[in-house]
This record gives sequence, C-alpha cells and structure tokens, in this order.
Amino acid sequence: MLSVLTRTLRLVAARWPVLLAWFLAGWLVRYALIEVAAFAGASSALLGLLILPLAVLARLGSYIAMFLALRDDMPAFRRVDASGLGTLEQPAAGGRQRVSDIFLVSILPFFAFYAAWKLLGADVKSYAESALGNMNPFADGPSPTAAVLNLQLDAGTLATIVVAFSGRFLIKRYAKSLPKWTNLVAVYLEAVWVFLTLFLISNYTAGFQAWVSSRAAIQWYEQLKAAAFAVFAPFGWLWNGVEWAINEAGALMLFPLAWLTLAGIVYGRALTTPKIAYRPTHRYYTGVRDRVVALPNGVRTRLKDVGADLTDRWRPLAGAVLLIWRAGVVPMGLFVLAYTVLDAAGTWLLLAGVRLIGPHDLYGWWMNFDDILVFVVSVLLEPLRLCLIAAAYDFCLRRLEERREAADVAASVSGAQPEETREL
Repeated sequence: MLSVLTRTLRLVAARWPVLLAWFLAGWLVRYALIEVAAFAGASSALLGLLILPLAVLARLGSYIAMFLALRDDMPAFRRVDASGLGTLEQPAAGGRQRVSDIFLVSILPFFAFYAAWKLLGADVKSYAESALGNMNPFADGPSPTAAVLNLQLDAGTLATIVVAFSGRFLIKRYAKSLPKWTNLVAVYLEAVWVFLTLFLISNYTAGFQAWVSSRAAIQWYEQLKAAAFAVFAPFGWLWNGVEWAINEAGALMLFPLAWLTLAGIVYGRALTTPKIAYRPTHRYYTGVRDRVVALPNGVRTRLKDVGADLTDRWRPLAGAVLLIWRAGVVPMGLFVLAYTVLDAAGTWLLLAGVRLIGPHDLYGWWMNFDDILVFVVSVLLEPLRLCLIAAAYDFCLRRLEERREAADVAASVSGAQPEETREL
C-alpha cells in the first residue's frame, strides 16, 4: 500500500499543471453557467433549474478530464488496457471509450455523490443568491424566493422529467442511426432528469422527516428513551457514543470510497466482467421467465431494451465496487486514512491562512475574502486528491492482475479454466 503514496507523488510531479488547468477550467465554466441559470431563474424557476445541471456537468467534466489525464502514468491501468482482457464497456474506435459514454455512466452516481457531499446544495444556494440579485424586489407577484426555488412536484415538472428520461433512452436506442452530436443531447437530458429528481427528493425529504418526527409513535419512543437514559445514565452515554462513532465513521469512509468508485466508473473499460456460474432454477426466477416468454414479441423487445438500459447504467458501478472490494480491507483502510489526512490538511491550511492574514473586520473583509481563501486551498489540494484516488485505483488493478496470474497458474496446473473467466 505504500506504493500508492509513492505513485501519488509521481502523478503529482508528472501531471500537476494539466490537472490544475482542468480544475480551473471546470470551476470557471461552472461559475459562468450558474450566473446564466440565475439570470434565467429570475423569471422562471423551472428554466433556471434546467440550465443549472450544466454547471454540475462542467464540474463532472473537469474531474473526468483529470482522471483521464492520469491514465498514461498508471502502470497497472496501461497493462490491463493493453492486455485486451474483458471490459465492462465496449471500447470505442481506436480502443478508447467515447467521452459521451463515460459521461452517461457517470452522471447518476456523480450527481448522487454531489448531493451527499453538499455540493449540490452549495450550487443551488449560489444560483438562488445570484437570481435574487437579478430580481426586482418591488415587483408584484410571489415572493422572490418562491419564484427562484419553488419547484413543485406538479404535472409540468413530472412531464419535464419524463421527457428528459425518454429522450435520453430513445437517443441511446437509435444511436447508430443518429448523428454524433445527439450524444451531447443525451448527456444533457440525463443530467436534467437526474438533477430535477434529486432536487425534488431533497425538497420533500425535509418535510417528510419533520412529519415522521411529529408522529405520536416517534414522540413516545423519544420520551421512553429519555426516561431510560435518565435512570441508566451510563447506558445513555454508551448509546450516544455509538451513534457518534457510526456517524463519524460513515462520513469518513463514504466520501473516499465514493471517489474511488467514481474513478472506477471512469476507468471502467479496464475492469474485468466477472462471470458468475448461476443456474436459474429457483421457482420465482423460472416463474417470471416463463411469464416474460409468454408475452408478445413487441412487448418482450421493449422490456429487453429497458433491461439493457438499466444494466448498462448500473454495471460500471457494480464492477467498480467489486474491484475495490477485492483489493482488500487493509489496503482500502489505509487509503481511507490517507484521504482523511489530506482532507484534514485542507482545514489546517484554512486555519493557517486565517492566522497568517490576521484579524480583520467580519463584514467588510471576511464576508468577501473567505470564498477566495477556500478556492486557493481547493486549487492546492484538489489535484493532489485526484492523484491519490487514481493511485489507489491503480493499486486495485494491480491486485486484479495478481489474481489473474494466480488463476492462470492454477488453471495450467489443474487443466481447468480460470474461475473468473469461466462462462455461464
């Protein structure tokens, strides 16, 4: 695992200027698109939120470009890529997957991760603040905040989501007969329906949680727990300590592993598709299969298309998670530790910057300068973070090579076919 740290430093030394350029380009395009969305959102919340996904795509595009810029300096990736062994995705012309394909398989997990990392909320907040600044506060009509962010689960919003999802599905279905530029439309439509769905979920989740908390059963449970903790105070301390440990451990492990999974999706064409021997003899499976076979040919064809779309959407994610799992618990634990140290370094750099600048007026200075300080720290650490993730993923691929070599040796000795490449 120490090789991951040395490989990280080598990647930084070899690719720092390129990574920095892509990060800055993504940040600038994202900022410009948020301003454009804010200008449109001042008159229509739906129109502004149809433009805002482009800002998230800009950041995703910069991360994809940074990951791809590092692949030529990842030895295990080069060897697996050159070996031509099984891949999760069909390679495009020239042995490289099209960038649009990488976008399409990355949008859903990245947007979900983006929302969990609170970055989606930060973009929405920046958009809302800029949109409110573009509005006339003395104009008649609903409140400015309602006009900017009041996106309801109504017929118009549902129709927009359905049209975006259906359009993306149809473009993929007839991609061979459509112009190449329609791939860009498919990427945008995918981003729109995912973004609007996550936005609505986040809006209604808070209200649903408040509704659940107000139920009599929940109130009775909280009162019973408080009474029990009052009688057995050590049990309450233990309970709170366990809750704190679970929350902190979950947060510490979720983000680095999510980043590593995203890297696995981007580098997914180098992942081996595991062949699992499964005999479909279970009565539930055979019952569903028989019912599907009995359907008309047209219905079966449409179901097959929908199933292929779902499989193509989740297979890269499943493959990345499987590869990370097989790399070993201890190496991944050390990667999480290194990521946590790097993340903590950002906090310490912010504190050092505040101490170095010295005391200033809160409203006249820090309210305007703090964003600049956070941006400078991000510029310093984000390329290093990407290099650490890429180096850890290259380690996972090296473990994959070792398993393949061991399986080949065992197969040559026993005369059997390796288990990982055995067909169904």
